[in-house]
Amino acid sequence: MPSIRSSRASSTPDAGSRPGGRDIYQGKEYLAAAELPLDRHLHQDPRHPTRVYRLACWLVRLALRVFFRLRVEGRENIPPAPFIIAANHTAWYDSLFIIAAAFSRQGQMPMVYTMARWDTVFNRRWKRWLLPRLGLFAVRSHRGELDEGAVATFYQLLARGAVVLIFPEGGYSRGRQLRPLKKGVGHFALQAGVPISPVAVSGLDRLRPFARVSISIGPPVRPDPPGWWDLNRRVLQVVERVRSAITQAFDRQESGPRRGWVARTWKKLRSRRGR
Repeated sequence: MPSIRSSRASSTPDAGSRPGGRDIYQGKEYLAAAELPLDRHLHQDPRHPTRVYRLACWLVRLALRVFFRLRVEGRENIPPAPFIIAANHTAWYDSLFIIAAAFSRQGQMPMVYTMARWDTVFNRRWKRWLLPRLGLFAVRSHRGELDEGAVATFYQLLARGAVVLIFPEGGYSRGRQLRPLKKGVGHFALQAGVPISPVAVSGLDRLRPFARVSISIGPPVRPDPPGWWDLNRRVLQVVERVRSAITQAFDRQESGPRRGWVARTWKKLRSRRGR
């Protein structure tokens, strides 16, 4: 049976550390996978990212700042690792903006890992050598069936204190019109007892130089222990809370300042002339 155990007494490496030592729920599926060795191709210590990863994040962040009008809000909402990032998905390069611009500048922020399809992303030898060093791990398609190896890797990374980025829509959406979210994000969070950091990204569906790109990070969604609830019902509840949190993050973008610095300066000059 799944167990509810104290964060101070957790036997999995780093995974049980929670502020205040509160009890956390960890499922049998997570506990079994967490004890297994991590894929040797992946970086083994998420809390100390590789030099290649740090350099790549720095270069990408610099390029994004130069070529786009980038705004990141809600960094104060980022929880302590380990946790799951759940974001809307508009293009293949979403993860570059999310990881480099929003989640790689938080002091001792651990490495952010991302799932990627084996048949399209890991289809060259050099990719299979380089991409795991940048935090990507493969998920294989089995005619709609769950890739148990990828799921085990997901849990093993969280157990070692990592952050894992996931796009729960399972496909591309446009703007704030989210697709129905897959149940996996809720299942992963409940099994591992980790919070979900909801992220809303806008401006990437029609990307062009100097376009405005906004990234909003909402307050973390912390799944409660199932208790007497049926686990499947609790998963659906967590998924709905994640969907609501991403939508609320879009609302913060719309309520924030929309004018650029030129427009704001011109408005101030006009107001002074009118005095």
